[in-house]
Parts: sequence; structure tokens; C-alpha cells
Amino acid sequence: MDKIKQTKPILKVVLILGVCIVLILLGTAGRSLYGAAAQERSTYSIVAVDPVTGDVGVAGASCVPISAGGMTTLVPGKGAAVTQAAFSLQNQTKVFELLRQGVKANEIIKIVSDNSYDTEVEIRQYGVVTLNEGIIEVAGFTGKANNDWAGDQQDSTMAVSVQGNTLEDATVVSSALIAYSEDGESGAVELPDRLLRALEAASAAGGDRRCNQANFQQTAQAAFIAVAKADQLPFAATIGRDPAPDDPARPWLYISVIEPKGGPNPLLELRNQYNDWRFENLPPCMDCEFTQILVPTGGDAKPLSKAFLQMVSRIGLVGVGVGVGCLAGFVLLVCFAGIIYLWKRKRRSST
Repeated sequence: MDKIKQTKPILKVVLILGVCIVLILLGTAGRSLYGAAAQERSTYSIVAVDPVTGDVGVAGASCVPISAGGMTTLVPGKGAAVTQAAFSLQNQTKVFELLRQGVKANEIIKIVSDNSYDTEVEIRQYGVVTLNEGIIEVAGFTGKANNDWAGDQQDSTMAVSVQGNTLEDATVVSSALIAYSEDGESGAVELPDRLLRALEAASAAGGDRRCNQANFQQTAQAAFIAVAKADQLPFAATIGRDPAPDDPARPWLYISVIEPKGGPNPLLELRNQYNDWRFENLPPCMDCEFTQILVPTGGDAKPLSKAFLQMVSRIGLVGVGVGVGCLAGFVLLVCFAGIIYLWKRKRRSST
């Protein structure tokens, strides 16, 4: 009996050790998932403002297995921006604050691209469009250390900035800018229509080259479109997680699609969901005579992998990190408990 009592302090130590390991795993898993996603955020995107209504929007796509919408900041009536390439939460927050303060696009770019503010500025990329008392200003920045092809283009008349990195070539950006700016022969063309057409044009030009293989072009794993109306709350997306349906700052339009690498082009489903949304939320545009922009179809469907990725986008990278850590910690605790149980049985049998 005395020998059995002696095992209690050992068991306590083992349990404390197990809890410590769980906490370490939680932090490590969360940081590694967040860091990997942030550093590999090669992307192409379109940022735009409707000068008449004050609506603001972003559309983008990337060859990453998490929600691409994490780059987005929207401040209705004032402007919109993307923070991409090697993502930095601090930089996204800074851009968001400056937009809310009404700082103009060129000044925002000047601040966040200054080496005294960000020593790693050469691996960053930004696109910003602002609206101040009816005056539109557009600006972009592409750090020199971004993977080729990388660059940005703006059209102040159309209040739009297009940017991307790790692209097939420069036509990904230029094609998106052209598609955004063109008008149908008749009928009203809405901001969301322009954004989605521009994203499709970028995909048709090759998109993110990491997702393309010798026998097919997928152009992206994740694609999204977000538009906030002028009377909505400001919105800053969370990396790796889509906004909840009941989030008061969730934009008027928010659609996000994720596909496994080697699967279908997410732009296909994005278009289908957008058409449904448009039918419910925008006036018909039957006489808008646009030539359809066909995007590469990508590979075969992978429903199980897609279901997992969709779950990740709902709970977020931090949630995934916590889940992985808890599972690993539980397994370790079970192993420790099993070892103690077997050791106690052995001691009992020897006595």
C-alpha cells in the first residue's frame, strides 16, 4: 500500500507535464499554421470604389488552402485596400486605421512602405483606393523581393487598383484592369459585376502560377469577392477565417470558395454563387452585352478535401491550431496514463 501511495506524486508530475505539453502544442500549432499561411500569401486581387454610391469592394484569388479574403479591408464611403504577399497583421491593422481616418491612398502607401516603419517592406504588396470629398486616389506598392511575375496597375478614372505576385505573367494584372474598366453596350453595370469580371480575366490569363500544372491550369485554390455598401460598418478580414453570418460588419456581398490543390478552379463555383446572389440583390441586367470570360477549369473535384478546407475557413487557423494541439495533448495524456497503469500493476504483482 505504501508503494502505491508513493506513485501519487509521480502521477501528479506526469499530469502537470502533460498539461504543459498541451499548452506548448497549442501555441506551436497555431503559430506554425498562421505563419505558413501568412508567408505564402501569393495573390492577385482587385480593389475598387464606386465614386457615386460610396460602395467599396475587393475580389481576389490565391494558391493557398485557406480563405483568400483575409487580405481585405473595407471602409465604406472612404476606401478599400488589400495587404498581401508576405502578410502582416500589424500592417493590415495600420492600413485599416489609416482608411478609417480618411488618409489618402498615396499617403497610406508612403507610410506602410517606409523602411523605418517596416524593415521587411520588400516582401510586401498593397493596393489602395480612397474616396475623400468626391476625390478618388489610387495607389499600389510591390516590394522588389516578391516572386515574379509581380506588379500593380491603377486607373484613377475607374477608381481601381489591380495587383498580384507569383503570377504567370504581367497580363494577369493588365487583363483584370481592362475587364474591370469596360462597359456593356447598354444597361447598368454594378461594382460587384466589375470586380468579378476582372477576377475572371486574371484567372483566364493564368492567375497564380503555383496552382498550374503541365496538363491543366487551376489558377488558384481560393477565391473571394467582398463588397460593402456605403452605410455599412468598416470591415477588416481575419487571415484564414471567413466572417460569421451574424457578424455585424460582414459585407453586403461576401462569397469565398476554397478548392484543394489540383482540384477545380474556384472561380467556377464563385461565379455560380455570385449569379445566385445577384439575382436576389441587384436589378436585372439582361441587356448588358458582355462577352463571357471563360476561365480554366482546373483539375478533378476532391469533395472530401474540399469539405475539410471549408471547415478550416469557418473555424479559422487559430481554431485548427487549438484542435490539433488538444488532440495531440489528449493522445500524450492517454499514453502517460497507460504507462502509469502498467507500472502500478507491475509493482503490485511484484509485491
